Amino acid sequence: MLAGGCTHAGPPAADAAYGAHIPINTPPGLRAKQTMDMLNSEWPIGTVGVATMAAPEQVKPITSAMGNLWWDRPITVKNVEIGAGHATLHVETSYGVAQTIGLRTNAADMVNRFEVSIEHPEIKDWADVDEQLKRSGARYSYQLSKVNEGRCEVVKGANTDLSLPLASIFKLYVLLAVAEAVKAGTVKWTDPLTITKEAKAVGTAGLDELPPGAKVSVRTAAQQMISTSDNTATDLLIGRLGPGAVEHALVTAGHHDPASMTPFPTMHQLFSVGWGEPNLREQWKQATPQDRVQLLEQTNSRPYKPDPARTHTPASNDGIEWFGSAADICRVHAALQAAAVGEAAPVKDILSATPGIDLDRSRWPYIGSKGGNLPGDLTFSWYAEDDGGQPWVVSFQLNWPRYRSPTAGAWLLRIAHRAFDLAPAG
Repeated sequence: MLAGGCTHAGPPAADAAYGAHIPINTPPGLRAKQTMDMLNSEWPIGTVGVATMAAPEQVKPITSAMGNLWWDRPITVKNVEIGAGHATLHVETSYGVAQTIGLRTNAADMVNRFEVSIEHPEIKDWADVDEQLKRSGARYSYQLSKVNEGRCEVVKGANTDLSLPLASIFKLYVLLAVAEAVKAGTVKWTDPLTITKEAKAVGTAGLDELPPGAKVSVRTAAQQMISTSDNTATDLLIGRLGPGAVEHALVTAGHHDPASMTPFPTMHQLFSVGWGEPNLREQWKQATPQDRVQLLEQTNSRPYKPDPARTHTPASNDGIEWFGSAADICRVHAALQAAAVGEAAPVKDILSATPGIDLDRSRWPYIGSKGGNLPGDLTFSWYAEDDGGQPWVVSFQLNWPRYRSPTAGAWLLRIAHRAFDLAPAG
């Protein structure tokens, strides 16, 4: 009697976990509901499950798209639109990124079209930038600076002195060490580097087709390290530079705490500690600085063997990463541009070969860039000169306690684009 006399408020219990109610009285509605059930399940997305809702020729691409969404669960439904043969879900990831999922069903009531797009974050001013980053739940830092005579003058930013993971932005220090060595005459751009099986184990994008034993020049390795964030190229360069070279670059660039990254770990060393077998994370977390030096050295005696159980788990929360602040990032960009003279002049071209962002080139004729992405860590940075010749540095660093899908990068890139629009440049 009590139950019969109560009015129902809010979505049905089955829908409450992920927001708005999805009516299932039509094939598109049923498939939309099935999609959300799968995305918010603890079971990973696989082709067997997707085959129960997708047309055969669409199973693989839909599995890939849904797998990407699954990593960012729970996915909340904000609004649902259902029409004849189609449904549109307006959803939000666990870190506040708005997305649209559009699906269509065929005559057999199976999904034959599945599209996911990111909704542009509404950013009208710098307060909106802060709001977007706060809503993500990440520890974050961003900074827009003018660079005058090699000095960074902050125009806008938040948490600019907070030391956060750099991810592959750390490779800027390696490039600076290369520039210093070239100017000193101890390294030449044409010097050959030999690719090894051990170096390729940590991942390679630009040099992936070259077998162990093949040779590349220092210039090629430096370009691949920056443009494709090639890990193999990075370790080959660190090996060629020798002990202490990158540590010296940290000092040259004005890193706020060079001792915190001394000795400077190679990709092989840090990946072995953070994601390799045996699992050394707890040892690293409890170790003294001297013990950490020994742990890094021990990894040199064994091949890197990734542990599948930790592939998507952040290591930076245990102190396993390269760290720096927004202020450090601006200073290393400025140091690189200052170093790009004489024999080291190619550095300027190396940095700008892949701009990393689509800007109006009449307003921004030069764009140098470096970003990075490791589980839980996402970073972007640019050194750009406006049409009046004024240099600027823009950087973003976000750190979450869990893995984020590539969606996070696409979303942050949209915010970065607006940061350039808001810059009082030109």
